[in-house]
Amino acid sequence: MHKVLIIDDEKDICFLISEILKDENYNTSIALNSDEAISKFKEIKPDLVILDVWLSNSKLDGIEILKEFKSINSNIPIIIISGHGTVDLAVKSIKNGAY
Repeated sequence: MHKVLIIDDEKDICFLISEILKDENYNTSIALNSDEAISKFKEIKPDLVILDVWLSNSKLDGIEILKEFKSINSNIPIIIISGHGTVDLAVKSIKNGAY
């Protein structure tokens, strides 16, 4: 079963994405901030990461987490999500290895 790590500071968003993926037989884990995200990334070694860019009450933002994940394992695909996306943000995300 494929493992997906979902990172967003909004619990409702994490829950909704998780439930959709569980319906498709994915195993999901949730993190609400950068500390949890990095810990779970190392622990579960996900097959895919869905990562929000803006994380309130978090040491790192999504781009910084993306860079950290890519330094740990550059082969794991990471999808960046945002409710406030811009073209600049999309370019920055892709340049740092996101899908």
